Amino acid sequence: MKRHLKIILLGIVGIGLIVSINRFVTKKVEDPDKQEVVAEKTATDSEEKPKAQDELPDVSSKDWSLVLVGPDNPLEKEISSEQLSYIPNTNMQLDKRVVEPYEQLSEAAQKAGYPLVIISAYRSVNYQEQVFDGRVAQYENQGMDEKQAKKKTKETSTEPGHSEHHTGLALDIVDENWQQSNPQNILEADFGKEDSAKWLAEHASDYGFILRYPKGKEENTKINYEPWHFRYVGKENAKYMEKHELTLEEFLDQLNEK
Repeated sequence: MKRHLKIILLGIVGIGLIVSINRFVTKKVEDPDKQEVVAEKTATDSEEKPKAQDELPDVSSKDWSLVLVGPDNPLEKEISSEQLSYIPNTNMQLDKRVVEPYEQLSEAAQKAGYPLVIISAYRSVNYQEQVFDGRVAQYENQGMDEKQAKKKTKETSTEPGHSEHHTGLALDIVDENWQQSNPQNILEADFGKEDSAKWLAEHASDYGFILRYPKGKEENTKINYEPWHFRYVGKENAKYMEKHELTLEEFLDQLNEK
């Protein structure tokens, strides 16, 4: 009887050892599989989410076409008269390096059925003072005090020394139909609903320009949505900024981080 009991006990122990061994082997086999699956998934996720930084143009944030002027960034030095050139068939000027790209944009818009009209291009600090002070006076004549008048003016006009128009790289442009239909309110946000404005926003980057103050980016640019204001930054930069929906401020941040 004792002998039979001993055999039974040995059998139970043996079965236990086999089960334990099987569990150990199974775990060792399963773990590498799981590791491979995790590794494959991580690699796939990495491939599916390429970093925008990898496509960043190889340019310097100090490039002439990327100068930043705005409410928080005063103009450091006015552009020289020798660097300016008149836009053909107008009395307005731009940085002479930007005239040809603008002409190409204008020609393309004309072919698309949207002949362009330049409302404003280069403006000196002195001229901006006249424009700004004139609008302040206009609001004061409507009953506002000086503080209210300046605040209202800043909604549509930048303080002298802080306007991007000082750089010779920016233009305010609309199409002829809009100009003729809205002679008193040319620079209005509703222009953005026009087919011509949509065409400009879509094709400006082909010629090195960006819609400088897009809707939804006001906190970043400190300027209200302006569907008529376009800025030259160079074709490669413009294409990258358009693809990644970046303002000039955001693009410069990326360049400075690389």
